[in-house]
Amino acid sequence: MAQPIKSAARAAESSLRAKKPEEKLETAGMMRWLLTYADMITLMLALFIILFAMSTISRVKVQAFAKSVSGGFNNVWSINQPPNGGANGSQSFDASSSIPAIEKELEKYVKQNHLQQQVQVHDETRGLVITLLSDKSYFDSGSAEMRPQTLQILDTIAPLLKRNRNQIRVEGNTDNVPISTAEFPSNWELSTARAVGVVRYLVEHEGIAPTRVSAAGYGEFKPRTQNRTESERQQNRRVDIVLLNGNANAAASSEEKGP
Repeated sequence: MAQPIKSAARAAESSLRAKKPEEKLETAGMMRWLLTYADMITLMLALFIILFAMSTISRVKVQAFAKSVSGGFNNVWSINQPPNGGANGSQSFDASSSIPAIEKELEKYVKQNHLQQQVQVHDETRGLVITLLSDKSYFDSGSAEMRPQTLQILDTIAPLLKRNRNQIRVEGNTDNVPISTAEFPSNWELSTARAVGVVRYLVEHEGIAPTRVSAAGYGEFKPRTQNRTESERQQNRRVDIVLLNGNANAAASSEEKGP
């Protein structure tokens, strides 16, 4: 009697085991949720790193970043205003030292004194160009000696130039009428002498650092207009005072340092 009971119990146990769901091992394909989880953890880590970096702001780095971004849009302010004026420390920006501010003040001065036919101010890629039309207003014909009007203009320009730390290049230009004197054998010498005279006055009388200033003489070979008429030649007889922008400023500094 005991044998049939044992057989029935074993049969019942076998049937219960057969009804249990088949156990399956977890494979790599079934663990894809780990990839999503790992991505989320990585993003959270990056977020916390950014938040930590933002909590310790460096003024110099922020200004450098702003300069780089603005420079991509050809922003004049960013080109001419390096972080902290190019120096280390916590120095702040001085809006009056920017080239646009200097240009605005010069234009106001020229307009108030009715000097539009003698002084011209305009912005170029290389920087702010202040043109002194040298025809009989600032220099005598064939002479490099500056007249009182020239000195008065330079006295006005110099304080504005001293606000900015960029390099200054003074460029002498003439028309295509040849000159041949004992003092000036050609227009090369005349244009260079006029540029050097302006440079010396800015350095010796106005106190501008000599390391900031350079002189160049181009003769008749960089005219603004044709030399067909007297009015056109008058436009070409000029001295340009160029407050160089950031890119030209760096190039001028590298030239000074040499190889």
